[in-house]
Amino acid sequence: MPKILVKIILIFIPFISLSQEVKIEHLTKNINTVGAELNFVQTNENTAFYTSSTLEEGEYQSLIFRTKLENGEWKKGRYDYLGKAYSYANISYLKEERYIYYSVIDKFGNSKIAIRDYKKPVTQFLNNKINLPYSVNTQAHKTAYNGKSVLYFVSDRKGGFGGMDIWFSVVDKFGNYGEPINAGERVNTKHNEITPFYNLWRGELFYSSDRDLKENGIDIYKASGSLNLWHKSEKVKELNSKEDDLYLSFYDEYSGYFSSNRSPSLFENEENCCNDIFSFQYLKKDTLILTFNDTIKKHLPIKLYFHNDEPDPRTTKTTTSKTYKDSYVSYYILKEEYLKGNPNIEIENFFELTLKGNYNKLNSTLSYVLQSLKNGGKMELHIKGFASPLHEKQYNINLSKRRISSFINLINTFENGELKSYLEIGNLKIIEFPYGEKQSQKNVSDNPKDRKKSVYSKESMLERKIEIVEIIEL
Repeated sequence: MPKILVKIILIFIPFISLSQEVKIEHLTKNINTVGAELNFVQTNENTAFYTSSTLEEGEYQSLIFRTKLENGEWKKGRYDYLGKAYSYANISYLKEERYIYYSVIDKFGNSKIAIRDYKKPVTQFLNNKINLPYSVNTQAHKTAYNGKSVLYFVSDRKGGFGGMDIWFSVVDKFGNYGEPINAGERVNTKHNEITPFYNLWRGELFYSSDRDLKENGIDIYKASGSLNLWHKSEKVKELNSKEDDLYLSFYDEYSGYFSSNRSPSLFENEENCCNDIFSFQYLKKDTLILTFNDTIKKHLPIKLYFHNDEPDPRTTKTTTSKTYKDSYVSYYILKEEYLKGNPNIEIENFFELTLKGNYNKLNSTLSYVLQSLKNGGKMELHIKGFASPLHEKQYNINLSKRRISSFINLINTFENGELKSYLEIGNLKIIEFPYGEKQSQKNVSDNPKDRKKSVYSKESMLERKIEIVEIIEL
């Protein structure tokens, strides 16, 4: 198959950009060409797949290539044969499975999503639920969420918000695909939303959109949540440029790849014409959350929730040896018990968005606090403790103190005890406000015999918490 002849290649020097503590590097000419390189997905320490698009007899043809990492450099990709069709692209590979997903465009221009068992190389097209006839169906991304398999993909089918939208289908244990559901208005717009990638480590969907095309081309966005329950999307400023940025994928919690036609992407005749592959590496732990806002205080209050009468039930002690992490983990694994006691989508959302989301923000916040202290700062944290009205008042005040105590224990163990030393010398202070049930809502049940309302209701779950309400730099 002929490739585009290289007439002018202006830059072969690797491009490194440091912006908001992210290192962005342009991959070498082993991978990037004057054509378009897209969708670089690293599957293990030394293997990756990517799409390369070339001009063939006046039409663009895309094929999937495999590359190996040797001596710290990705080698020239080799064409990965996937069957007879005009174009292949958009590979998705779930490490825990032996299947790959990819897009196929046949000679008639139909865009479909295919699957292949890598141990038994037979290509199969997904059913008509996913590959809806007379629609574009592309850019599949298989992931796992809360014990479920989820397939995100892009389609222009009816029922969306306009243009290309991101959809998803829940896949059962037998491999059956559920009815596709639109990811919702907090992700999709009347413009084009494309190239979804779900970051399991952060519980965030990364995707690209041309909603601000006149100003910045195609930009990378992200939204925390899952399925069609998302918080408001925001631009990933540290990865975007004035050109097109898309096909973001993570290899691990802090690094990955994306495609862009920013300089110094290679070109033949017209600068910024074609996408190249760039890698990114966040240089500081938890920067993903910390740098998306001007200040960490935008996360406040951080609300940390507890199971009923935890930690250390049936005691009047005001301290505990447990950390909040212990309480969080033991609470989260009770999710099915709560859903059994109160089958309700609000309970599902609480565990996956509220409980987990606040715990993730806690870790990011403590990283920010630790870095500020290392830089010579002094800080004061104001912590409020609460309880539901299920016990008598003094018991609930003591329970609130135990909950704050579990947070202090977490502080003492954070990053192998690095924060503890700042507590001991007084550079970090924690001001406690144990309120017990004083501020609980009147509609929260205090009837121990009605556990559905007093324990398993969303109203009672929201009362059992501590809150980081203020972070003061002294």
